[in-house]
Amino acid sequence: MHPILILSIIILAFWSVITTFKAIYLILTKEFRGDKISWILIVMIGFIGPILWITKGRKLVFN
Repeated sequence: MHPILILSIIILAFWSVITTFKAIYLILTKEFRGDKISWILIVMIGFIGPILWITKGRKLVFN
C-alpha cells in the first residue's frame, strides 16, 4: 500500500482514541441527561476499534 494511505489510517485511529477519551471526560464532568454508563460503553467503541486494528488488522495490511 501507499505510505500516505497507511499514515492516514494510523492518524485516524489515534484521533478516534483521543476523541473517545475527551467524550468520556465530558460525560463524567458535565451535566448529562441519560445513563452515563450506557454512553460511556457506546463511546468505548471508538477506543476498541483502533486497538483491534493495531493488533489484528495491521498484520493483514502489511502482508
